[in-house]
Amino acid sequence: MNISVLNTGPFGINTWIIELCKNKALVFDPAACRFTRDSQKIIDFLKEKNLEPVAFLLTHGHFDHITGTGICKSFYPEVPLLIHNEDSVMIGKNAAEVQKFQLESMGLEKLLPALEGLPDADVAFSGEPVLSSIIKTDDLELNNALSDWKILHTPGHTKGSVCYYNEKEKILVTGDTIFYHSWGRTDFPGGSESEMMKSLERIYSTLPQDVQVFPGHEYAGFLLTENR
Repeated sequence: MNISVLNTGPFGINTWIIELCKNKALVFDPAACRFTRDSQKIIDFLKEKNLEPVAFLLTHGHFDHITGTGICKSFYPEVPLLIHNEDSVMIGKNAAEVQKFQLESMGLEKLLPALEGLPDADVAFSGEPVLSSIIKTDDLELNNALSDWKILHTPGHTKGSVCYYNEKEKILVTGDTIFYHSWGRTDFPGGSESEMMKSLERIYSTLPQDVQVFPGHEYAGFLLTENR
C-alpha cells in the first residue's frame, strides 16, 4: 500500500494520500490553501501520480486541517467530503464564524479569510462505520478496499475527532489524537482531557502494538508500541 504525505496549509499539516487499488486513493485532512501559497499542492500531486481521489476524509474540524477542502472540492465536486457529525458545524460555510474566537485567542485572526466559503460535508457520519458503508461504489475491488477501513470515534481533542483504521494493513491515521510520544491538546472548545484519556486507553488496549501511526503533524510511521 503506497502512502504519501504532503505538508500543507497552516502549521504544516500531514495531508495523507493513501492508495487503495488501481489508481484510486483516499485523501486525509486536505489543508493546502492560498494563505500558505500551496493551494494547488494536493491537486498537482494527484494529477502527477494519475490518482483519482475516492473521498476527502477529515480527522476533525479544526481550522488547520480543513483549509484545503474548498480547492479539492472545486476540482473534484463529485468526491465526498467526510467528517464526524459532532464536528460538522466547524467546517463549511460557518467555519470562519465558529472558529473566530479560537483563532483570535491564538493571535491568528489573519487566517480567517482562509475559512470563508468552504464546502459543507457531503457525509456527516455517526458511530463507527466502515468506509464501504458510506462511500458507495459499483466497483467490487474498490468496495473491498474501502471495507478494510473502519472509523474509530476518539473524542478528546474535539468532540468529533476520529481515527481511520485499516486492520489488514495495520495503519492508523490519527489526526491530532495521537502524536509521537504525545497527544493532541484538549484546552480548545470541545476538547476534554478525560475523553482524551479514554480514547487513548481504548486505542492502546485494543489495537495491535505493531500498528503504524500516521498523525496530523510532525513525525509519522511509528508503531503504537513506541508510545507505550
